[in-house]
Amino acid sequence: MPPPAPLPAARFPAYGWAWPRGGLHQLLEAAILADLGRAADSFRHWRASHDLAHDVAFAEQRLLVAISARLPTGLLSGPERALLSGLERMLWSHSTVALRAAAPALALLREAGIEMMVFKGAARSAIDMRALRGRYASEIDLLVRRRDFPRALDVLAAAGWTGGGHPRLDRLTGINLKGGGRGEIDLHKYPYHQALAADVDGADLWARSSEHVFLGHMVRVPSPTDRLVMAIAHGGIDAHRHSDWLVDAALLVREGDVAWELFERLCRERGVLAHAAIALGYLHHRLAVPVPASVLARLESGGQRSTLHLWGALLQARPKREHSPLSALGRGVARGFRQVARARSLARMEQTPARENSARP
Repeated sequence: MPPPAPLPAARFPAYGWAWPRGGLHQLLEAAILADLGRAADSFRHWRASHDLAHDVAFAEQRLLVAISARLPTGLLSGPERALLSGLERMLWSHSTVALRAAAPALALLREAGIEMMVFKGAARSAIDMRALRGRYASEIDLLVRRRDFPRALDVLAAAGWTGGGHPRLDRLTGINLKGGGRGEIDLHKYPYHQALAADVDGADLWARSSEHVFLGHMVRVPSPTDRLVMAIAHGGIDAHRHSDWLVDAALLVREGDVAWELFERLCRERGVLAHAAIALGYLHHRLAVPVPASVLARLESGGQRSTLHLWGALLQARPKREHSPLSALGRGVARGFRQVARARSLARMEQTPARENSARP
């Protein structure tokens, strides 16, 4: 079967300008397309120009794990299957060891009476550990309520979890901590870079979440709608440092549990309508993920209302390897503006007291 036609060129500031292309697009086809035959063909076309044993970056390895887990032996066999299965086992082992090393930290926080929410990459594993086979997750993104953040840090520091030196807590949305040998936790005070006043107590986010047993301890996981917004809000500004978040987003859409009206409202409030239009437009138009057409039309329209936000979203979403020197400079400027805006938001939020009666789930 001949290789698929290349994506048509899209000029800035069209949404398609920021879509993955080339080898990354082929890997995402293999990881996401519902038609497994076409997915396998995309992997073979990618494989024809890449040495699986020597010419694969870590971000690509993470996608290859998802591909290996979903493509049956009947579609891939021989040396390709052996190499993919070996990579899958290696990264699964790494993830399993690292997550188990982090489990004592969860126990300490539970003993201290601190509620925890697992989000981002490890959320799928928190719902079903079998997902770890196809989704690399060696660290745990852990959200606690703002009022509990200093105490959570003290509890973990007393047990030997360290990281980040001695930062000013009022300037943090979260901090990376390491301990337990190979354990790693990103402890978050706020769930988004695009911080809002609602994050001070996060009552609505916590109320929509569900409870699960993860590594032997009770945690909460955001609702499917919140997980989709989080995937886009975090992944859409990261220039595809890794692309697992798009696989997560495709699964959430296909599972059919996204409350689209709420999703649109949350994207509007966070200022990520353009980010959502880029990500969901790519999934829908290029990978046949069934995003409702009316939702996508409203996202695309809403994302164009602010030229500054649209340009910033495009520059930060475009895969880093696709940038020209000029657009890479623009990406740096957009990233700088975002960081300044985040610092100002955090300064305001740190002066806002949490509601004493904020709802607990």
